Amino acid sequence: MKNAHIHPDSTCTDKYLWDMIRDDSVDAFNEVYRRYWDLLFHVTMKRLQVREIAEEIVQDTFIILWEKRHDIEISALKPYLFAITRYAVFHYLASKQTIASRMKTLSHMSEAAGNNGADVEALVNDRLLLQLIETVANELPEKSRQVFYYNKLLDYSIGQAAETFNISQKTAEGHLTKALKILRLKLSALHTVLF
Repeated sequence: MKNAHIHPDSTCTDKYLWDMIRDDSVDAFNEVYRRYWDLLFHVTMKRLQVREIAEEIVQDTFIILWEKRHDIEISALKPYLFAITRYAVFHYLASKQTIASRMKTLSHMSEAAGNNGADVEALVNDRLLLQLIETVANELPEKSRQVFYYNKLLDYSIGQAAETFNISQKTAEGHLTKALKILRLKLSALHTVLF
């Protein structure tokens, strides 16, 4: 194991720690755990207000990180940890309702918004529909999907998303607009089929 002779500490960068974790360093994993546990728990607790569930979700986040360490490519450790945690929160909230009740919510939102297209922003931000939207989003063209993912699911600003993918803000806005348009059409079609 390379780097095995170096004991990681708080001065190590996330990238260095991730490289060590991929080399099976338990010490590096423990340092990441110490570094981000409280932060992830605070965010999760704020959303769920249930300590036991929040603790379980954060614990699962770190389990996933360790178990998938040889299978995943991570460019930034902190956003990745937040993404896993956020998905788990959304999926937990979604599991509290049935598919039927979620689609009923979609129906009401669609009726209230009409057909002006602006409603898709509200749909994207509705936590109970995230799982459904995530599935549909996976079918988007790659660039549109990436910009959508970073802006809507990781809370990056459109400027930060543009910088991440080395494109202009105007181009990023174009990709996001395209993604939202496709999502609106697909969700509308799904609504028509189910209702």
